[in-house]
Amino acid sequence: MGNRSLVFLEAIQSHSSMTKAAQSLFVSQPYISRVIKTAEAQYQITLVDRDHRPIQLTYAGERLLTYLKSAEHLNQAMVTEMTQLKETESQTITLGITPPAAMAWYPDTLPAFYSRFPNMRTRIIEVSTSEAEKQLVDRQLDFFIGKTIHKPQVVSLPLTTIALSLVIPATFDDFQPGKFWRPFSADVLTHLNGQPFIRSIGESRMQEMIDHYFSDQGVQTIPLIEVENLLFALHLVLKGLGCTIVSTAMLTRLSTAQRATINAFKLPISQLSVDFSASYHRNHQLSGPLEFLAQQAQQKFTADILRQS
Repeated sequence: MGNRSLVFLEAIQSHSSMTKAAQSLFVSQPYISRVIKTAEAQYQITLVDRDHRPIQLTYAGERLLTYLKSAEHLNQAMVTEMTQLKETESQTITLGITPPAAMAWYPDTLPAFYSRFPNMRTRIIEVSTSEAEKQLVDRQLDFFIGKTIHKPQVVSLPLTTIALSLVIPATFDDFQPGKFWRPFSADVLTHLNGQPFIRSIGESRMQEMIDHYFSDQGVQTIPLIEVENLLFALHLVLKGLGCTIVSTAMLTRLSTAQRATINAFKLPISQLSVDFSASYHRNHQLSGPLEFLAQQAQQKFTADILRQS
């Protein structure tokens, strides 16, 4: 009866007439009247002021209508979630993340994910942004954490802006012992001319940004070594093989001994930085699990920003 009461009370409120309410719903006026009287008997209170012209809902009628609407919305949400959970029982989703962030994010996120979706099977891969862009469009990848992807088929939810740092080894003439963080200036870039640079070809979007940045600043480095990811590039800098640019957050995890072998310069975000997003295909049907992962990502990166502020 709750459903009928909701529909009939809405119609009476809208039309201020039993007859017009019945006509709008293609039912008889006596039928609406019987349903309303049954509800009034159940709650032992008047729901419609029939003496008022035009008729109107009483305060009790308005409150009951509000509760019935809330109950209907809650029921719809329940049905939707139960349907999604049923659909995920036999589904597998492929989750991608840019390599430096994989170990820092998914181990913290997956326990909460599996508490919510215990039967969902997942495949987690480390993938560059350029490769993730292709795989998301082709529906080979369901969800990606990494640099923002600008494609009409892809939804990218902004997470944060990643600060970047230039790292030089002890083998450079400009190296200063005992100074891990050094202030950045235009002279720092000038000293890079003719120096060996470790490029990350796996992170092609990132490397394209760095190449354009160096070109704009008139810097010409020697592309000595090419590697698949920034973490490997950083390890080679620690071995004195050249300089590179990595996320500033990566440097916070270095040991004291490692810090002694390099100098780091925080680049101005206005000059060079990376927008980080959670991305998935716009038409993906597994909205429940993907929306949950996106919410977890937003909470994670918001918490990181607050800790660093």
